Formats: sequence, C-alpha cells, structure tokens
Amino acid sequence: MNYEVNQEKTSQRLEAIRVSTSRTIIYFISILINLIATIVLARKLIPTDYAIYQLATKRIISYATIPLSLFSLWIYRYIVEKQSGAYISSVVFAFIQWIFTLIIGIIFLIFYSKVSLLTLIVAALSISFQSFYYVIRTAIDAARPVRLSLLELLYRTLYSSLIFIALYLISNSLLLAFLSTLVSFIISSIIGLYWIRDRVSKDNAKNIKNTLKEWTLGSHATALGVGFGLIPSLDAMIAYPLVGSLIVAAFFVSSSVSTLLRDSTNVGLRYLHSYVLRTGDFKTAIRNLEISLTLVLPLLIYGIMYPKYVIYIYNPIYSWASIAVSFFLITAIIEIVNNGISQIASGSIRESGIKAAKGFAKMNLLGVLPSIIYIAMLAFVFILFKKMPLQDILLIWGIVYFIRYLLSVIITSWFFIPKNVNKSIALQLTPKLLLYIMVSSILSYIIRPLGSPSNRLLIDIKYLAIPGLIQALIFYLIVILIDKGIRKNLKNYLKNYLKRI
Repeated sequence: MNYEVNQEKTSQRLEAIRVSTSRTIIYFISILINLIATIVLARKLIPTDYAIYQLATKRIISYATIPLSLFSLWIYRYIVEKQSGAYISSVVFAFIQWIFTLIIGIIFLIFYSKVSLLTLIVAALSISFQSFYYVIRTAIDAARPVRLSLLELLYRTLYSSLIFIALYLISNSLLLAFLSTLVSFIISSIIGLYWIRDRVSKDNAKNIKNTLKEWTLGSHATALGVGFGLIPSLDAMIAYPLVGSLIVAAFFVSSSVSTLLRDSTNVGLRYLHSYVLRTGDFKTAIRNLEISLTLVLPLLIYGIMYPKYVIYIYNPIYSWASIAVSFFLITAIIEIVNNGISQIASGSIRESGIKAAKGFAKMNLLGVLPSIIYIAMLAFVFILFKKMPLQDILLIWGIVYFIRYLLSVIITSWFFIPKNVNKSIALQLTPKLLLYIMVSSILSYIIRPLGSPSNRLLIDIKYLAIPGLIQALIFYLIVILIDKGIRKNLKNYLKNYLKRI
C-alpha cells in the first residue's frame, strides 16, 4: 500500500515537472519567434506610432479587460475543480468581454491618439479580440495546461509572420500593424475554441446563470486587487503626457526582452497554482520554480552584461537607453521569483469555489502596496525631474520598477507562504540562484560578443546570439553536472517520455 502511495506521489511530481517545464520550453520557443515581430515593430514604426501601438496593446488593454481580471481566477479554479457550467460560461463571458473592450478601447484611443478613423476602428477591434482570446486562453490554461503553450506558439508564429509581411514587405504603417494583430487574434481564438469544443458542448447550459452569478459574487475578492493592480499600468499613461512619446517608446523597447523572457517562465509557473491546490506539495512547486529560473537565467545574465547589443538589435536610435536594459533584466529575475511565489500562495488557499474569496481578498489587499509605491514614486520622478536627460529618467524608472517587485516578493512570502515553505525557499532556492548567477556571469565575461554593435540587424544578431547561446549551453551542462536533483529529474523525465513513445 505504501509503495503504491509513493509511486502515485512520484508520478504526480514528475507530471508537475513535465507540464511546467514543457509549458516553459514551448512558450520560450514562441517568445523567440515573437522577437521577430517585436524587432520589426521597434525598427519600422516611428517612435510616436510605436508608443501608440504599445499603449493600446500593453496598457489600454489592461483597463479594457477589467471584467476578465475580476473573473479569471474563478474561470481558472472552476474549470480545475470541474464545476458544472464552467466551460460554457467562459465562452459566454468571452463575448461579453469582447463588447466591453471594444467600447473602452474606442474611448481611450480617441483620448490618447490622433490617428485616422480607420486606424482607430481597426485598433479597437484588435484589442477587443485580444481580450476575447485572453478569456479562451484562461479556459485552456486550466483544462489543457500544455496545449496552452502550443496555442501561444501558433498565435505568436502567425502574429510575427503577419507583422513581418505587413511592415517589412508592404508598408511601415500603424494601420497595418493593428490589422496584422487583429487577424492573428481572430484566428488564434477560433483555434482555441475548437480545442475545447467537446467540453463546451457537453457542459451544462442550465448552469450559466448561476455560474456567472457566483463569479460576480466572488469578484469582490479580486476587485481590490484588480482595481489597485491597474495602478502600475498608469506608468506609461502618465509618462506619455508628462515626458513625451519618446521615453514611452524607449521604456517598452528597453523592457521588452525582460518581459518576453519573464513571460516564458510565467506560463509554466501558472501551473503551480493548480498543482499545489490539488496536491499540497510545496517542495515540488519550489523545485519547478528553480528549474524555470535555471532555463532563462543564462540569457538574462548575458543581456545584463551586454545591454547595448540588445538595444541595437531592436533599433539603434534607442541606444541612449541601453543602461536601463540591464535594470529591467535584473528585475526579470525578481519578477519570476515573485510570480512563482504568488502561484504557490494562490494554490495554498484550499477552499473550493467562491469560499476561497476571503483568502484572495486578503492577498490582493496587501499585494497592492508595491504598486501604490511604484506609481507614486514614478509620478514624483516625472513631475520633479522631467527636465532631466531622458536616459537618466529612464534609468530611475528601471530602479523604481525593480523596487516594486522586490517589495512584492517580500510581502507575498511573509504573509501568504507557510513559514516552513519560506524556510525551504531560503535554503533550497536562494543559494542555488546565487551560485547560478555567478556561474553565468563568469561564462558571460569569458564568452564575449563577436564584434562591436553595428547598424545592421543580422550582424548584430550574429554578434550577440551565437556567443549567447554557446554560453547558455555550457551553463546548462555545468548545472546538470553539479546538480544531482536536476540530473535525477532529467533521467526520470526521459525515462517516462521513452515509455510513452
């Protein structure tokens, strides 16, 4: 009997590592593909158009998806808990969210941009389908964890291809950028719906009203977190009128690499919420966080040490912002730790359905403090120092950004992670993270870029990517050699995989 129990626990741990790692790796590949679109947008759009595009797809969307932010937790948990009516209610809600986003998008775009009527309509439709896709993505995240990464891979491949064709081969217009984005979200949403069609068709349509009502009642737990959580997105919205479009464009360029690498791990770590909720296994969750950090750490460190090369790949006109790149990449490490801890904390709330609302309300209430401090400090900087050189303002922005996530890690771990788990994090994760940072830093110093930054895209990519990948591969080999746990997990993972074949 004990043997069977141990076998089941081992199987669960391997499954958690398999799902989390697979999601991270597949999503990382999609991120690399997405770099094509990111670079094309930064190079082909003038700073004013680039700032408008990023404001719409990164900041206005945050306000337009407030309903989803209120309901996403319950959509995810209800599907994980296999509650009746969860699937079909999610689809109904997706259409409600689409209409809301379209209205809010039009209002914000009229206020912030001076674009043509056609561009405004296409932009509003683009972010409305972006929100629709986010709802479908949330349902797939809960129902089919690995399939989510595949969906993202399909979306980003389509998105990058369309952006490249539109801006590089046709015309560098803002209208075409939004049109490409719109088409990619429509097609990806259709694919997502197709993947869950069976579960939607078999779901209980009679429970739609009650399910949506429960989500609405439960939204009081997330309302504070959502309301205050929108505060950080005010950063670019405040900077745009106070300092100008150039610093907003530079902010999105200099933080984009850290955002892409961070997002690739966050998709994998999102599974920890479901895993801890089902099993209560904190040790494996911490191990997954460690593995996720290990996968992206050499790339982050290489970018930290050679930020000018990163900027030149995006667009040399932003070279003055290269120092800020290092701060955003350092912050990405803290952001990944913060997300992992937050998912573990969310999974540790064991109550079912909206009974979990009280725990999440407390988490959201305390979790807002770093965001308030962040935006207050930024507003102070933008108002008091707006006459300073832009590179200095952006550098301060990067430092304040770092402080925000450091505070978030401290608050979440102190108030919402069991003390014995915090002790495990301190003893298990922190020493290895510091060791791996040191190893990667030494390798990055030895394996330098192949030449000086130039204005030629392919040459700059070659100079940075080839030694960067060599450094990463050597780093992974060293980690496998010195870490017995990773060797064991890798061996079990491959053994399990070969059995399936």
